[in-house]
Amino acid sequence: MEFKEFEEKMAGLLRERFGETAQISVQDILKNNGVTRRGIRVVTGEERFTPVLYLDTAYERYLAGETAGEIFEGLMEHNDSQIREMETAWDFQPEQFADYSYVKEYLRLRLVNYGKNTELLRDMPYVRWNDLAVIFYYEIGDGQAQIQINNRHLALWEETVETLYQDAMENMKNSVPDELFPLSDLIGRKASSWMGEEPPIYVLTNSTGRYGAAAMLYTGKIRELADSTGTDLVILPSSLNEVLLVPDLEEKRQTYRETVGGVNRTVLEPEEVLSDNVYLYSREKDAVELLGAA
Repeated sequence: MEFKEFEEKMAGLLRERFGETAQISVQDILKNNGVTRRGIRVVTGEERFTPVLYLDTAYERYLAGETAGEIFEGLMEHNDSQIREMETAWDFQPEQFADYSYVKEYLRLRLVNYGKNTELLRDMPYVRWNDLAVIFYYEIGDGQAQIQINNRHLALWEETVETLYQDAMENMKNSVPDELFPLSDLIGRKASSWMGEEPPIYVLTNSTGRYGAAAMLYTGKIRELADSTGTDLVILPSSLNEVLLVPDLEEKRQTYRETVGGVNRTVLEPEEVLSDNVYLYSREKDAVELLGAA
């Protein structure tokens, strides 16, 4: 069965399950770094939440030997689980989302690559930061679901990007504080790909480990580490979820660039890549800046 036939099969099974009155749409969904995933959504008119069922990974399971029926039931189980989690976490009526005084408490931010997301950024407020962009999202519950903030939300609230940035930054500091620890603590996890590098490497992320690279924006721990080592620091973006810090040694800068590029191409999924560039924390400027282009 080719992918198009598989897609039609899943849509047909959904119509059988939910009836002809259900609105079933199959669409390409733009994700981080220009990655497009094929998704299918069902709107029955009865649910406030309609998670997207992604078909790409489902088709891979079909090619690996699962039947279409087994895959469909798995998608339905996952869909029901998502809806239950979101319903549990959603502790306000949908109309309250129009009230910025309520929304601002749950605003969060994350970093994405600016150059790889120009199309995505057309429809959302953002702040440029080096070769990256700061974007915003509304977090539901403990992160079970998110609403990505777009320009229509900003117009609805009659607020500015600067206000979003200030409120989200304050929330990040209070709700998802930064964490800094030696890379050796991550033995057995994917970041162990960096092991063996000298001098010692430290990991900077946040308390959830989700979108932890954004801790570069609000952490004081970078400055504290630089003061303790007596050097500027090179910052290696290992993924959206964390960055690595090493004392700056000029003779190793090119090696660091090559290592970042290699990990991005061979270890990370395309959606997880933050940047092929590396950054420098300057003690004199107390700022993070690009350390040359990749």
